[in-house]
Amino acid sequence: MLAVDTMPNSSSVSMSVWLPYGSRNEKPPHRGFFHYIEHMLFKGCVDKNARQLARSFERTGGFVNAFSERSATCIHCTMPSDNWREACRTMLDMAFLSVFPVEEFKKEKIVIISEILQTEDDPEERAHEHFLHRLWPGQAVGLPIAASIDEVDAITRDSLYEFYLSVFRPEQACISIAGRFSEEETVDFLESLLRKIAAERRTLQLRYDGENVVDHILPSTPALAESFRLYEKNSSSLCYIIHGMQALPPADNRVYLCNSIVNEIFGGSTISRLFQRVREDRGLCYTVYSSYEAEKTESLWIIHLQTSKKQLPSALDVLEDEINRLIREPPSLEEYQDACSRMAGLIQLAMDDSEYRQRRMVRQYFAHGSVESVEQELAQLYTIEYDEVVQAAEAVAASERSRFVFGAVPQAKLIERRYIEYEAN
Repeated sequence: MLAVDTMPNSSSVSMSVWLPYGSRNEKPPHRGFFHYIEHMLFKGCVDKNARQLARSFERTGGFVNAFSERSATCIHCTMPSDNWREACRTMLDMAFLSVFPVEEFKKEKIVIISEILQTEDDPEERAHEHFLHRLWPGQAVGLPIAASIDEVDAITRDSLYEFYLSVFRPEQACISIAGRFSEEETVDFLESLLRKIAAERRTLQLRYDGENVVDHILPSTPALAESFRLYEKNSSSLCYIIHGMQALPPADNRVYLCNSIVNEIFGGSTISRLFQRVREDRGLCYTVYSSYEAEKTESLWIIHLQTSKKQLPSALDVLEDEINRLIREPPSLEEYQDACSRMAGLIQLAMDDSEYRQRRMVRQYFAHGSVESVEQELAQLYTIEYDEVVQAAEAVAASERSRFVFGAVPQAKLIERRYIEYEAN
């Protein structure tokens, strides 16, 4: 799939290559592979070493980066618009013609293990990882994206490279590009590049069996969420409260926008109910917010609150009350108007950002199978009625919810609120 979005007045071009697979698609022998591959894409391809790859972007003031998620892996770059051809060529080589030098593989294993250790030292990161592991028990989607240290340590260069050649194929990828360029010229240029890449990949694959993608990955089936109340003891100075609600994936972009409006009202900004009640009115915390993420297989609402041990009981009570208030006191007309206005403003401010525009096209395609222009999305936002938002808010408040507390807390306070203590190993 190729998605293009021309911005005649832009001075930049942003491009990305996405694979619709991530850690949730890894079979047990392949845990951590997508994250490891993300790192190795920068370490050399058929005609450039790691420094030459970096120089292709950095010398022009541009940048290249990558990330791996539970459901996708992406490499992306942003460049001055005059350099878009070189950026396309180099990034496609990185995505599909990487060679995984042995010495670079060994060094990057040390880097990745350090990254995992850094995450384990961050109590906020650990709280979220442990929450998702409990929310989706026994499922790949609930496991850490980078895998465990033991799993990473067991990965060999040859097994990783065979996996890469089998899964990272141009025909499986989504390519997105936004900025100042000629659409017709770009399509022709990319088609020519991909033909050359296909020929070079055949040479790289001669030594491997070339199994199908489906032989290496798990399908993205809907996650099965558990409902629970859990406390995990940890020595961190703060307590981390996480509530999560899994919902059906949005049927289309209109449903996604409607739920996003609810999130803005509830905890998506400093004028939201959560922030105003928990932080501004009561002073119970420094950090509190909600988020809404949509995938093709499911969507997830997350509420996150960090507070002190002393304030934890009050924070839990206020949080429960605010969620219940969505039913007994639906969003007001003013809240609805403010949230719609804020979302419209954020979209308008982002319209000049080529990186935002290329990412949103792929996110929409992955979630709904179609792509709408920024202008179409903005127009659709203005058609969402107040009653639709009220109904969506009631559905969120009535959803089955998982509750998690991570920290060092007097157990009696949690027993009163029906949280069950779970002692971490």
